[in-house]
Amino acid sequence: MISPAALLVFVVCTLLAAPLRAQGLNMQLEISPSIDLLRPHAGPFGVSVLVTGVDGKLVENGWADIHLDAPKPGLFFSTDIPQVEGTRLVEMRLPIEHGKVAWQYAWPIRGEYRLAVAATAAGGKTASKTFTVAVGESATKWLTLGGFGLGLFMFGFIAGRVFTAPTASAGSLVLALVLSGTALSSDVAQGSQAREKPVQATLSIEPAVVGKPSRIVWRLNDRAGAASQGLRLSLAITQLEENQTVFAIEKLAVAGDFALNFQFVDGSEHRLVAVAELPGQAPIRTEQRVLVTAVEPPTAKALTPITLFLGVIALGLGVGRWSKLRMTTR
Repeated sequence: MISPAALLVFVVCTLLAAPLRAQGLNMQLEISPSIDLLRPHAGPFGVSVLVTGVDGKLVENGWADIHLDAPKPGLFFSTDIPQVEGTRLVEMRLPIEHGKVAWQYAWPIRGEYRLAVAATAAGGKTASKTFTVAVGESATKWLTLGGFGLGLFMFGFIAGRVFTAPTASAGSLVLALVLSGTALSSDVAQGSQAREKPVQATLSIEPAVVGKPSRIVWRLNDRAGAASQGLRLSLAITQLEENQTVFAIEKLAVAGDFALNFQFVDGSEHRLVAVAELPGQAPIRTEQRVLVTAVEPPTAKALTPITLFLGVIALGLGVGRWSKLRMTTR
């Protein structure tokens, strides 16, 4: 005879297992050339999600909803772009073809990103998974920070030795440095986007501001014909100041239009180029330029590094003053 407790466990396990069987999809994240090489501003990396069934076979058709969130703010040091921390970077729907969705992306800041993927196969099977992608800071950045800190220490050390006298006040020296070295300035880039009206396709972009996603919509005028002609769309976003591609998709199967939410993390001019390919026709190229509005970072974000740098100078002052007084007392 089955006990009530065993029957209850059986029912609970059955209910929990049902959704898992209904999903029936597996997903695997791949980053090329290597996830270990990910660094901020290191150029675009290939990102792809492999979607298979429980039997290991590739999902031939379907779509995937993709959300990419920036790393959360750190406890001490902020990143180069604190306005971006903890915000939504990319939101889009891509078709699954031959078991894969793929795009290219330039990771803007260091930290741990969250990539959420919800896949749906043509047969109705679904699955969702959140990947974490860790991007480390470049060695050059740490060397630069170390060199800068050493320079501040030496500045304080030399100042401590030069301006120290038996009656000198180290506190007054530090106060003078604080008053002379804490001015902050920033330039806010203002701009507007150029809009063109192509004959065969349109590419529209919402006003772009650092810190929030902008809506990008590409649309072919002849939508009815595109769905049956095997339309393939390529889209590239390039930051013009450094001529660096920050996002790209290639030969995406679309049915006349494509839209995504994309955050421009650099307050400068960008170029968007969309190329539509239809069998037997010349490629349709659409281009737009957008001047992204920069946003001044919160003042509180600058207090931590300023305090640290002033502390390094003060330490140098103290060491310099101590060494000078030690020499004079001998």
